[in-house]
Amino acid sequence: MMAVNRLVASTAANLLIPVSGLLVSPFLSRELGPEGRGLYAALTLPIVICGWLGTYGLQDALTFHVRQGRLSGRDAARVSLLAALPLGLVAVLLLGVLGLFVFDRSEVDRQQFLALALLAPLHIMANLAIGALTGAADLGGVNLMKVVPAALRTILLVIACVALDLSAFWAAALFLTATASGVLVGLPRLRRRPGPASVTRPADPAEPIPVRSMIRYALTCLPGVLAATSSARLDQVIGLPLLGARELGFYAVAVSVAELPTVVATAARTVLMGGAGSEDHDSVLRVARIAVPVTALGCTVLAASAGLLVPRFFGAAFAPATLPTVILCAATVVFTCVQIFSALLLVHDKAGRSSVALVVGSLTGVLLLVGLAPLGAVGAALASLVGYAVAAGIAARSVRGLPAVPSLRAVTVPYGADLRHLHAGLRRRWRPRRTGPPEAPDAANSQSAGTGGGVR
Repeated sequence: MMAVNRLVASTAANLLIPVSGLLVSPFLSRELGPEGRGLYAALTLPIVICGWLGTYGLQDALTFHVRQGRLSGRDAARVSLLAALPLGLVAVLLLGVLGLFVFDRSEVDRQQFLALALLAPLHIMANLAIGALTGAADLGGVNLMKVVPAALRTILLVIACVALDLSAFWAAALFLTATASGVLVGLPRLRRRPGPASVTRPADPAEPIPVRSMIRYALTCLPGVLAATSSARLDQVIGLPLLGARELGFYAVAVSVAELPTVVATAARTVLMGGAGSEDHDSVLRVARIAVPVTALGCTVLAASAGLLVPRFFGAAFAPATLPTVILCAATVVFTCVQIFSALLLVHDKAGRSSVALVVGSLTGVLLLVGLAPLGAVGAALASLVGYAVAAGIAARSVRGLPAVPSLRAVTVPYGADLRHLHAGLRRRWRPRRTGPPEAPDAANSQSAGTGGGVR
């Protein structure tokens, strides 16, 4: 039950991020209009994505080595601090080149983008710290690094939209600088965390940190990191020249709604990647089995209500975002499968297979985006759906070959015992506390509790 509890806690924390975007998005949309909303997405998303890409697989390498007891929390914090500077400088240079392509029609927009790009090293450092905390199974630390910036962004942007005449640049600046609060919370927590008892130092005292091993693992993960990130957000990065600011604004709004259920996928990946070795294997797989149907249920509700939800929250001008929202809800379900399959492959040291699936899926999505660009936001949504489907199909074949995974059914569809297990846990969590002495357990209940069963 511990793994499911961590899934619930992580989902609740991750939920604040898209909820924050959903709360802020109506204010921004009404303040900036469709074109300004598209410009805001073009200014912020490349830097956020660079924060993921700029780790070059080191985030997953930190997770793996801390999880395996080969790196302490303090050493992981040192690696995060030391690596953020050179990786950040490379990121700033790459963003400068990207700015020439994306903002080729506006010198002012390009200069503003370059100024915001200086915040990229901060985002890289935050993601490295999250990777280390994930490997340490410090779910509280991971949640804090996500919750604190999300709450701060919400407060700052809502106040600014109400009290000021906000431009896309200043809205982007407020959004990006709020990430600093996550770094201030995460790194000190990581440094204070003692290393696991199983940490074994290399024999060579001159190399206390397994640098070579981390570099090899990071390079193996790198293609998958590049592909996964580009699949998730590249369409919005290159969408400005391909779709135009207006259609990109519609697509950005559709993403902000349809990505709400992705919090379950993100939480499941965090739990699977940082699962404690003391838990039985089926309790960890149960997380995957619960994540997919919960995401599907949330996406079904959102898709059914998109026709009312989008115009009501974002204004009548954003009514064309309804159909892309419905398509992206379907894509979110497939994306959840991709996240789970990828996490299972990484945990079982099959980073190369994960990378292959993500690269092929990403390339498919990018090529379709170029081909379907005349359809605007609808074409971008269709490209994302097909790209995720290709990645999920390839990753599923590799997952089926893992000896620890008996079948795809075992990681996608819950068993009856899983539902009973979840129901019992929720009852214990929400049952009112008794003030009197505890009652003796019923004999029938005691017998049935021991027959929950695992994978059938």
